[in-house]
Parts: sequence; structure tokens; C-alpha cells
Amino acid sequence: MRARLQDFLKRPAVAGAVLVLILRGLTLASRFLLSLVLARMLSPTEMGEYGLLTATLAFALLAIGLEFYSYTLREMVPATPAGRTRIIANQITLGFIAFGVLGLLLSLAVLCGLFPSRLAPWFLLILITEHISLEATRILIITWRSVRAYIGVFLRGGIWVYGMTGLMFASPSTRTLETVLVWWAAGGMLSIAFSALSLRELPWRELKGYRPDWTMISGGLRTARPFLLTAGGALVISYVDRFFIDGFVGREELGIYTFYSTISIGMLSLGGSVSHQFLPKVIAGYAAGLEAYRSTLRSFFWALLALGSITTAIAGLLMQPMLRWFELTAYASHVWVFYAMLPGVFLRILADVPSYALYAARADRGLLLCNLGAALISTLLNLGLIPLLGIYGAALAGGISSGVLLLSLAFLASRRIRNGRGEQAPPAVGLPTDADALYP
Repeated sequence: MRARLQDFLKRPAVAGAVLVLILRGLTLASRFLLSLVLARMLSPTEMGEYGLLTATLAFALLAIGLEFYSYTLREMVPATPAGRTRIIANQITLGFIAFGVLGLLLSLAVLCGLFPSRLAPWFLLILITEHISLEATRILIITWRSVRAYIGVFLRGGIWVYGMTGLMFASPSTRTLETVLVWWAAGGMLSIAFSALSLRELPWRELKGYRPDWTMISGGLRTARPFLLTAGGALVISYVDRFFIDGFVGREELGIYTFYSTISIGMLSLGGSVSHQFLPKVIAGYAAGLEAYRSTLRSFFWALLALGSITTAIAGLLMQPMLRWFELTAYASHVWVFYAMLPGVFLRILADVPSYALYAARADRGLLLCNLGAALISTLLNLGLIPLLGIYGAALAGGISSGVLLLSLAFLASRRIRNGRGEQAPPAVGLPTDADALYP
């Protein structure tokens, strides 16, 4: 029995899956650790500044990437190695143009006093390293290098947190926001270097003299447009509250809210990691027939229901003891904000089931309308509730908008299931609400 177990674990596919699971676990654990370290080492005001920075970064990454990967990854699947390098070259060209525009806008924001000049260089560096490393991860996954892809994810979003934590405990003078940004950028550069080594066998020399294919780029942008709008709606639900809190309540309260939001986003990332494992099964089930489609969605729902229930229960039980243990008194006085967030987190995790069901069925318009509608409701609720209830209003707005998103997606998905499959969906990759693109 023991010999059989050892032989089973030595299989490349099994060993790779175990390694990916370990890497994902370490990356998700680093997000939780980061929230504690920042709360312990930075003042609530600095934490608030960090919250604004990460929210701005999330929207800037969407603007620089333009969800172009939703087009290019599909093109890469059947392409030759030389064709893949040309697709990557076109994507790099588009990225350079978008980065130039964003750099100009950031310069204007600094001149107008809307963005702190001391953080602008680090913001741009993190933006470019995050964008390149994130796109490289997607390319590695679609070219069947998933273990290498998640090593890159760990380098980009995990390993630097552990190194920075050790430094901050050893040297009190390094307990600044700038230190966080330096280590963050270093993690991105490590990920880029590793990804470059992993993709070195592609025929890059054949790009000599190659000119960008503007027809392909413009066509890709048209294809990616609904995904861009859908992803924008998802980001509004996750981050718009921070800007309203900063404007109506203050930077210190935003820091407290950011601490709890960091943990909530980590929980969403955990749910997203499980959901990504079901995506190929949901697509295959839809292609196989209505019964297979329903069976896969049932398994998906029960898995996320169990995960969401367990994680929210554990988080709710451990939060107050953890705050006492780390002596985070400023945050403990507002612990009910976190409890108010938990229903929204739970509903947002479950929303992946109808979202992926619609995605597999190619119901892009339904996904777009549901996400934009929930984003509009989130914006209006935050605008109305935060001036009245402060950060508690933001938590309430997040819960309501997540509930609206889940109900609207579930309605469309159930109608799709009742009415049958319709025409068969072609294979698809990626999903606009990418958990790895969410930042604490």
C-alpha cells in the first residue's frame, strides 16, 4: 500500500498538482500575513494610503492590459511557436502604448496634486512589473506550463511578503510604506525574470524585422471590449468604496477598512482558486450535454458553498482573538465592520457558479449586464451610505451589491439551463474576474 502511494505521488501530473496546491497556499497565506504586518507596522493613515494605492493600481492594470488576453490566449492555443511569439509581440506593442498614456495621466495627476509625487515612481514600476508578470503567468498556463506559472505567481505575490516581514521585524527603521513598495516591485521583477527563462525556448529570433499587426490588434480590442467592461464592473464592486471613504470619512478610517478589506479579498482569492479548477469542467460539461452541464454545476455549487461557509465561519471566530493577540486596538474597535463584510464575501464567492455557467455558455452579454448593474448599485449605495454610516456603510453596500450580482447571475443561468444549451460553445480560456488581479 505504501509503495503504491509513493508510485502515485511520483507521477508527474500528481506531483505537479501537489506543487501547484502548495504554491497557491503559500501565496494566499502571504496575503493574510501582509494584512497583519501592515496593520502592525504602519499607522492607520499609512494603511489608508496603501489602500488607495492598491485600488488605483487595480484600475490601472485593467487600463494597461485592456483584457486583451481574453483574445490572445484563444489565438495562442492553435498557433505555432513562431505564431505565439508574434501574438506576444503585438500584445507588448499595445502594452507600451497604454503604459505611455497612463504615465502621462499620472504625471498630470501629480502636477494637479491628485497623486503623491513621492509614490509616483514606485507606482509606475509596480504597474509595469505587475502587468508583465501577470500576462506571463497567463501565457505559461495556456502553453501547459502550469507549475512554472504558479511559481511565477508565488514570486510576484508571495515570496517578497515573507522577506519583507523578516526585515521589518529586524529593523524598525524599515517600517514604512516605501519599503513595502520596494519589495513589491522586487517580487514582480523576480517573477518576470523567471517567466523569461521559462519562455526562452520560443523562437524569439524570428521576430527580427517583424512589425506589429495592427489589424490583429484592433480586432483583438473589439473582441476584448465586453470582457473589459465586465472586469471593470467587478473592480468597481471591489474597490470603489475606498475612494468614497477617503473623500467622506478620512484616511485613518480608510486604513482600518483596508485592513479588513485585505482579508476579505484574500478569502475571495481562495474561492477564485477553487473556481478556476472547475472552469474546464464546466466548459466540458456544457459541450457534453445538458445533464453533464447540470451535474458539473451542482458539484461546483456544493464545493463553493462548503468553502464559503467554512472560511467565513473560521474568519468570524478567529478575528477578535487575532486582534487581541497582535494588540491591534485601533482595528479591534471597528471589528464589526469585518463582520458586516462577511455576508458580502460569502455571496461573492457563490457568484462564481452562475458566472462560470454563463461564461461556458458564451452568454457574454448577460455577464456584462449583471456586472455593470451591480457596479452601478455599488457606486450609488456607497455614495449614499458612507456619508451616513461611515465605513459600516461601505461594508453594507458591498454586501447588497454582491447579493444583487449573485441573484441576477443565478436568474440568467437558471433560465439558460431550463431553456437548454442552445448552440455549442467553442473552447474558451480565461475569465474577466481574475482572482490574481485583485490586490489587498
